[in-house]
Amino acid sequence: MVLIFAAFVNRVLGAAGEPQNLVKLEGFCINSATGDCFLVYEYVENGSLDLWLLDRDRARRLDWRARLHIALDLAHGLQYIHEHTWPRVVHKDIKSSNVLLDARMHAKIANFGLAKTGHNAVTTHIVGTQGYIAPEYLADGLVTTKMDVFAYGVVLLELVSGREAADETGEPLWADAEDRVFRGRDERLEARVAAWMDPALAGQTCPPGSVASVVSVARACLHKDPSKRPSMLDIAYTLSKADEHFADYSGESVSVDGSGEIAAR
Repeated sequence: MVLIFAAFVNRVLGAAGEPQNLVKLEGFCINSATGDCFLVYEYVENGSLDLWLLDRDRARRLDWRARLHIALDLAHGLQYIHEHTWPRVVHKDIKSSNVLLDARMHAKIANFGLAKTGHNAVTTHIVGTQGYIAPEYLADGLVTTKMDVFAYGVVLLELVSGREAADETGEPLWADAEDRVFRGRDERLEARVAAWMDPALAGQTCPPGSVASVVSVARACLHKDPSKRPSMLDIAYTLSKADEHFADYSGESVSVDGSGEIAAR
């Protein structure tokens, strides 16, 4: 079997203007005997995020700071395809198994097999993964960047809780969060989050205000009205502020009120 390899895009990772948080396409292979073509991507050493969250030994090694940085990496990757490409790209299949972690635990978005260019398109062919599908896409087939924002909110809940996007009965994680975390007075948010978060984070350096801020971002991302969901630029900014909690964290509780929520862009 003769394989023809052509390396043709993104040769030097980190070049000016190059996206850091997307899995790099290295080239393609063609089987000259059958005509089959295979895409060749960069090797991402630490595998997918879902494997880290669901394996208890790995989850304990994935502290809150690492999870927050993964959330930021993913936000930057989505911001790039939503705001720095023309036409805009909607990934359509954001989920923890499509988030890959490199040797330094930086996150990269993978699997653009369902991606669509353009904005405000409508389709009758609904595809996706249970627990991540935005309600407007499921009901009306509406394809916008805000469906990626919804799925991103689910990934944030996975990072906080260490649980899958849908349980064995099919109940989505976001529905459980609505019942047990989102509802209630904002001044009690940290207490509700602490009772709901991944046990693997217990006993680690984990500023309550930082975690509550991420949950507030997730709540905004999961708004049923897509026009009221934030942009990825807003999300990245808010999460960078959550990261700053570490600089000031003294081990005491930090409150989060309604002003910690982010508005639609």
